[in-house]
Amino acid sequence: MSAEPQEVDDSPYCCCSAATFQEILERQRANPLPFMELIMVHAGCGSGCGSCISDLEAYLKAHDAYIED
Repeated sequence: MSAEPQEVDDSPYCCCSAATFQEILERQRANPLPFMELIMVHAGCGSGCGSCISDLEAYLKAHDAYIED
């Protein structure tokens, strides 16, 4: 019996939250928030560098998980 291969998360990484974009996407799907609130809650960019905000926004839009403020 062979094990199911695990899906590799190759999404970009958010240094502020120590999470991949896929992990943030999963959090957003579990607890949908408007984008700026998501940044503060799920990505931690309120106190971090914020360098990935535009990329994260595009990623969420591409996965139908973006909620406009």
